[in-house]
Amino acid sequence: MIRSARAQDLPAIIAIAASTTMFMSDELDHFRDLLASLFHQQETLPNEAGLIVALNGPGDEADIVGAAFFMLEPMAQGIMNLLFIGVAPEARKRGFGRALLDSFGEAVQEHSARLAIIETAGDKLYEPAWRLYEAAGFRQEACIRDYYDDGLDKLIFSQRFAR
Repeated sequence: MIRSARAQDLPAIIAIAASTTMFMSDELDHFRDLLASLFHQQETLPNEAGLIVALNGPGDEADIVGAAFFMLEPMAQGIMNLLFIGVAPEARKRGFGRALLDSFGEAVQEHSARLAIIETAGDKLYEPAWRLYEAAGFRQEACIRDYYDDGLDKLIFSQRFAR
């Protein structure tokens, strides 16, 4: 089951982000602070942002096993950027990542966005994610060499949506 995240879900979401081992500690701190600031003592995120969670079972009492965070790009028209998607190691390969990605696509359409993008690292560690994106209809559009660090490129995937 996929649902909108709540402020009280943030510890579980950060734990999932940490479990991906794809964040350095200062990046994880930044991600935590960003999400906390977006909630800013309210239960839901502002309209231009989305944070969803995957639950391992029915009902709100089920464990959070995945999360995705996305925002409309402020300096472009109709672009939704998937900034984070992650699934806990014990829940991988069970369809949670695809369900989160499909829900992201629904959010793109609900916001009448025309283009969805995903920016990710070009390290082979990310290959399973690239395959997931491609299976969901995304295609690699760009590679920015040495973006994250020397030898660590940035890949940009995109998918067009009808408005």
